[in-house]
Amino acid sequence: MDNFQVYLSENLDKYTALAKFMEQAFEWEIMDYTFYPYYWANRKSWQEFYLTESMDPLFRSFLQAGMARIIVTVKPGFENAVQFFLETGLIWNGGAVPVIGDPMYMSIVEEMRQPTGEAQGKYWITRVPTTLTILQDKSTGLPVDEPLPIFPETDPKNCENPSELETKTSFRLDEDSQLQHGEKDTSTLG
Repeated sequence: MDNFQVYLSENLDKYTALAKFMEQAFEWEIMDYTFYPYYWANRKSWQEFYLTESMDPLFRSFLQAGMARIIVTVKPGFENAVQFFLETGLIWNGGAVPVIGDPMYMSIVEEMRQPTGEAQGKYWITRVPTTLTILQDKSTGLPVDEPLPIFPETDPKNCENPSELETKTSFRLDEDSQLQHGEKDTSTLG
């Protein structure tokens, strides 16, 4: 113990701040966990996990687990601080915590969703692949006017080729040829 020395640095301060935050923000006493079998881990580790032994059965279950799910509740009053930590990886040490929905805070995802430029030129028609599922009127309990829905454009003049816009479906809704359940005397099942 004569050579024992504690290195005080910025990394130690960050680590102790993280430890303090984790201890204060979560209710570790009521943690819930589930261990999953060894085969949920990397295949190369299966034998090592499976053959691990310990006298403590709970610790052995931990060592042999290929994966674990842990649920830890947040202490009341720390909800916003934990949400900020999960979003940014930073510990909020004072003042009001900027949270999602606050006008002073905008997440990077929200920032990317909002376009910064203006549209240039007219839009083009884009065809999206579909499974070509055609709806039967009242087959799902909902009445339909068209077998394939058409979403008319609000401003056709803004389209590059307005003549190619579809205003009505090319399929017809034939109410006389809808599928219906069979009668007992016409059924092939007997």
